[in-house]
Amino acid sequence: MSNVPNLLNDDGTASIATALMMSHHGFRRDLARFARALDTIANGDEARVGAVREEWQRFHMGLHGHHEAEDNGVFPSIVGQHESARATIEGLSADHRRIDPLLERGDAAFADLSTTDAALAIVRELQDLLAEHLAIEERELIPFLRDAKAFPPPPNDEALALYAQGFAWSMHGIAPDIVEQVYAMLPEELRARIPAARAAFEERCERVWGSTKTGTTRTPIPAPLGG
Repeated sequence: MSNVPNLLNDDGTASIATALMMSHHGFRRDLARFARALDTIANGDEARVGAVREEWQRFHMGLHGHHEAEDNGVFPSIVGQHESARATIEGLSADHRRIDPLLERGDAAFADLSTTDAALAIVRELQDLLAEHLAIEERELIPFLRDAKAFPPPPNDEALALYAQGFAWSMHGIAPDIVEQVYAMLPEELRARIPAARAAFEERCERVWGSTKTGTTRTPIPAPLGG
């Protein structure tokens, strides 16, 4: 893929753009993992069916929540400062309304993995839709977020735990020096929670995917294993 943006700004610092693109990386990474897991199940290894089914529910909630945050926060903020982005954002919000029914269909498909055909079809459709959707966000909107270099303090302890879990999820597969720059822009109370959340996420990866292995990337595109 050409013209893929770097996660860090040109000056080597992290920003809200970095955090958003790390989420993009996580969605791409996990859809690829679902495809591999479904292939394994189809070939007769059903040891992790329950864990994969549960992980789909987390993915559904995560992607839907990401889009809600964009529609209700990120996108209106960008339009308020850059009217030229309105048409692009309207198209992206329309994509969100197309993705939600796919996620609902995915719930039914993953509920019964006695055959994996329906679930794999949903995963492939989401990969195709998100490929263009995320690329548009990265090309058209990320430049507007590069100057925002402070993550807002979580309003309460519940939000603090959710943010820590979210960063643990999105950091998996990101180059270590980029992770350090992300830590630098986060509130201290959130930084303190992330190491434990990352350890818990590693355990979850082992349970769901059978491995914690991932590539190491500097862009929102997952790197190949061992890359």
